[in-house]
Amino acid sequence: MAPLITIIVPVFNEEFFLEDTLRSIRAQSFKNYELIVVDNGSTDKSPEIAKKYADKVVFEERKGSIYAMHKGFEMAAGDIITSCDADTLYPNNWLAKMVQAFQKDKVVAVYGPMAFRENGPVLRRLTVFSYCLLNGLSNLAGVSLSGAANLGIRKDAYFAVGGYKLNSKVASQDFILVKKLKKIGKVKFCPSMICYTSNRRYTKVNFMHGLKEAFRLWLDVALNRNKITYDNYYDEDYYKKKEKR
Repeated sequence: MAPLITIIVPVFNEEFFLEDTLRSIRAQSFKNYELIVVDNGSTDKSPEIAKKYADKVVFEERKGSIYAMHKGFEMAAGDIITSCDADTLYPNNWLAKMVQAFQKDKVVAVYGPMAFRENGPVLRRLTVFSYCLLNGLSNLAGVSLSGAANLGIRKDAYFAVGGYKLNSKVASQDFILVKKLKKIGKVKFCPSMICYTSNRRYTKVNFMHGLKEAFRLWLDVALNRNKITYDNYYDEDYYKKKEKR
């Protein structure tokens, strides 16, 4: 029998991207899932858009995607939980690939590569190849390149390791969560489980600056410093622009 999957989409002022994201989720070939959108205080049309596609739309007043995701995970009826970024596109075989990867024995989490939705097919393939290569190298340092936008977790495993730390402002919580999950089971990288996220954070100033910041965050985790917070990783401009949409 196919497992029930709970898909959580945390949302904060994403009316320009959200509908395409939810359509891509509803077009999945694997159908045994529930879709929960957690609104994080949007002032635009995101809640109205969410109601057209979601099985449930709930509200989380504490600002931050960690709070929104955790609330969704607590409400989840599925054996496997996953979160989708509101600005990301998911190919119609994405969920099926995830479920297939979970069939392996003792797998507690599955993650895959990401490319940019704004790029063409050639550049997308090159980005996925680079992601897979970097992930292999990164794992040698004990850090899986696992982003919340493309990560599935067994619900019981998530709560067994304490889940996301709601009282922490550390920006690398996805990496830290996966490191904890590795202690209780297998974490599998699935190179064909691809999604396409927005490159807006990398192009807000310039692409190389975005890569530099991403490397700085990775190094913070690899060296077990865990000192970089959301406030000094995402600057004030990032949040102000979202609030003005």
